[in-house]
Amino acid sequence: MGRDIERILGYLAAIVISTAQVIYLINCVRKKITPSMLSWFGWSCLMGTSLISQIVNKGWQWSMTGIASSTIGCLLIAVVAWLSGNFSYRRTDLGFLAAGLGCVGIYVVSDNPWITTVFAIIADGLLGIPTIVKAYREPATERSAAWWLGVVSSTLALIICMHHELIYMLFPAYLWCFNGMMALLTWGRSKYHRVSSI
Repeated sequence: MGRDIERILGYLAAIVISTAQVIYLINCVRKKITPSMLSWFGWSCLMGTSLISQIVNKGWQWSMTGIASSTIGCLLIAVVAWLSGNFSYRRTDLGFLAAGLGCVGIYVVSDNPWITTVFAIIADGLLGIPTIVKAYREPATERSAAWWLGVVSSTLALIICMHHELIYMLFPAYLWCFNGMMALLTWGRSKYHRVSSI
C-alpha cells in the first residue's frame, strides 16, 4: 500500500472517529446518553500517553491518526459531561481508574514498545469497565451511532496496518473489538428489550 493511500485512509479514519465523538458529545448535551466521566477522562490520558510512546519509539504512522483524534475527543467528552452535570459515577469506578493508572505507570517507565502498547490496551480495558457495565445494565444510556463509527474508524486503521509491523495493529484491533462490543450491547440489546417487552 502506497504512502498516499495510507495518508488518505488515515485522514478518513480521523474524520470518522471525530464525527463519532461529535455525535456522542451532542447526545451528551441533549442528555440522551450519560457518559462515565472517569472512563472518558482516563481514555484521553491513556491514548495520549500511548500515542506519544509509539511516536517516540517507532515514529509517526498514519494508522495513529484516529488515536490522536480520539485523545482530543475523549477529553472533550469528559469536560462536557462534567460541566453539564450529565455523567455517571460510582465509587467502584475509582478502583478501575486506579488499576488503569497503574498500567499507565508501567508503560510510562518502560522503554519497550511492546510492553507500552500491551499495557495501554490493558489500561484502556480497565478504564472502560464502568462504561461496559453501564451499557450492559442500561443500554439506552450509552446508545449512540458513535460506537458503529468507531468500528469503521478502527477498520480503516487496521487496513493501513496490514503492511506494517504487528505492533501497529494491536491498538486498532482492540478498539475495533471494544467499539463493536459497545455497539452490540447498546443497539442489539436495546432492540431485544423492545421486542421482549411487547
